[in-house]
Amino acid sequence: MFANRYYEHDIKYTFEMNRFLLRMLGMWPVASTKFPLFGTVTTIVLVTICFALLLFELVPSMLYIFMVLKDTRRRINVIGNPLFTTVAIIKYGFVVLYKNQVKDCLMAVDKDWRNVVESNDRTSMINNVKISRRLLAMCAIFVYLTGVGWRIIIPLSKGKIVTAENVTIRVLPCLAYFVVFDVQRSPAYEIIFVVQFFSGFMKYTITVAIFGFVTLCGMHICAQLNILATLMNNFVNEHHLGSTHKKLVVIVKHQVKTLQFLELVQSTTQYPSLIEILSSTLLICIVGYYILLYWGTQNTAILFTYSIAMLTFCFNIFIFCYMGEQVIEQGEKIALTLCTLEWYRLPNAQARALILIMAMSNSPVKLQGGKFIDLSLRTFGTVIKMALTYLNLLRTSQF
Repeated sequence: MFANRYYEHDIKYTFEMNRFLLRMLGMWPVASTKFPLFGTVTTIVLVTICFALLLFELVPSMLYIFMVLKDTRRRINVIGNPLFTTVAIIKYGFVVLYKNQVKDCLMAVDKDWRNVVESNDRTSMINNVKISRRLLAMCAIFVYLTGVGWRIIIPLSKGKIVTAENVTIRVLPCLAYFVVFDVQRSPAYEIIFVVQFFSGFMKYTITVAIFGFVTLCGMHICAQLNILATLMNNFVNEHHLGSTHKKLVVIVKHQVKTLQFLELVQSTTQYPSLIEILSSTLLICIVGYYILLYWGTQNTAILFTYSIAMLTFCFNIFIFCYMGEQVIEQGEKIALTLCTLEWYRLPNAQARALILIMAMSNSPVKLQGGKFIDLSLRTFGTVIKMALTYLNLLRTSQF
């Protein structure tokens, strides 16, 4: 019997959105124990389909850029989408590579929900889950809205283009060059259009799924650190030696468990976080360039799509940095709580034991991208300032 009698409801509520997204990618790591072979086959099939769709879009796009286009400026004008596809492949590859670590993170969250006892602790954890779900929903809205604009609105808004040689060209969501057949002929055009739509859907799902996993783990760390602060505040309120000793044991175990979970999350998300920060920064610059490029055309559909894309990339960077900032603040809160405890009310042995806990709490608690970029609001501010500086240089020099 679990310590938390509401465990099944709580864990379903916590994993509901992330389970749906990761299952679509074949990356939900908690496999069924009844049919393990079926789960393994399903995972292999979904992963193969996902990689096939992404490569089906990337390879023809790169062939078009380097074999059909000869002007460097025109190549720059269309490089944004292949770059985003490449980033999605790399991120998805990391998810596949670190699948066991993802499973360990989710199982640790599951275990914490099983063992929560105090109603206030459960309330704190639920509040943090609500925040992560809202952030995930906002990210999904931004990303999929951008996808609809990029995959449907922009191609259809351009309509059919008639060249100087009187050749009619129907626009695809992504530029593509197929050596063996003409993509403009029916039904090849319609098939490629649909396949590129699903390829884009996979890309956006990868972005949202990784985002959801990071927010879930980040807010869970914040909840556990908040519970640790509560345990520390209540520690000196107990005057009986036996109970005080037991509380000290609980604090130490909870602190060690939380730091181990933080280290596990850091090792699992450091490279996807780094890729997200660097790629989103580059894509913000590229999309800003596209906005300046199309500003004089007064094409509302294209400008609206690019504006949503700009907001999406800014939002993704902000949330990654916001997660890191929340972890940093909770770590500082733990250190401050320990420093302000009324330790003189404790027996000498318990008071001396606080020294080791203080030493552990003085170590910085933070998430990093690639072990050298701190995920914090300062990093977000630096990225935005750099992007705005670049766009201002473009505006004054060429536009």
